Amino acid sequence: MAHTHAPPTSQAGYVDRVVTKPPDWHSLVVWDVFFNGVTTGLFLAAAVADLAMPDVFGGVARIAYMVALVALTVDLLCLVLDLGDPLRFHHMLRVFKPTSPMSLGTWCLTAYSGPLTVIVGLDLLIWLDWLPETATVVLLRKIVIATGLLPALGSSVYKGVLFSTSSQPGWKDARWFGAYLTLSAVVIGTALLLIIATWAGYGEAEALLRVGLGVLLVFGLLPLGLLMAELKPTLMHKLTATERGQNTLLVIGGGVILPLIMLLLLRDRYSMTFAALFVLMGAWVVRHVVVMLPQPRH
Repeated sequence: MAHTHAPPTSQAGYVDRVVTKPPDWHSLVVWDVFFNGVTTGLFLAAAVADLAMPDVFGGVARIAYMVALVALTVDLLCLVLDLGDPLRFHHMLRVFKPTSPMSLGTWCLTAYSGPLTVIVGLDLLIWLDWLPETATVVLLRKIVIATGLLPALGSSVYKGVLFSTSSQPGWKDARWFGAYLTLSAVVIGTALLLIIATWAGYGEAEALLRVGLGVLLVFGLLPLGLLMAELKPTLMHKLTATERGQNTLLVIGGGVILPLIMLLLLRDRYSMTFAALFVLMGAWVVRHVVVMLPQPRH
């Protein structure tokens, strides 16, 4: 009887490899993650400011809630288009699994949409003089705002946790991605609040937001640095030195250092607007790099 022998270990090409198929994801998913940060971050920043200092931030927050609702609509549209079937989102709501990042995140996003819609509705009715702004209405509005804080926070963090629990190269090492997305969302929200305050003429709010955005940009370097340290082996393998340099320039130079300089030295509305937009650009680049990591190079 002939005997067969297993090939030497050195010839087994996949023994030490984790074989995964990259998801068929493109820039639509990047925009989904980005607009998730826009809507949740803008709501979180506006809600905290509105509850803490309503006399200063009340007017800015009212505009911000409307923008956050529009961003939420765009985010849900990107999510549904990415899923390919609108019913898939509905099916994820049929069962609540708090141990599943996808299930918990979907429920958080749904729970967050309720208070946000109610707040915008109340503000619209008050603006149209169809609802008197009585003490009861003001209290109700504050309760609704506070109710939206926790699901908004959960919505901002769940995508990062979802990515890090996968087996895809890079993603599985990105344990700080959830923390980065959460703080980055607040940075994005504060930057957008600054644009609103600047163009709507809320000078006191603008001054405070300018300082707040600068502080958040500095603190945001910590989770960003930790995330990049986790992803360094994958980034070294996936990106060329030129690509890594370009991304660093866009994220750190354009998304942090340049806005900080503009916030410190300039005061006109155009400079504040561009400083905020540079912040958003840096946040988008980070999301694009991380989301597209498993994709094969062309």
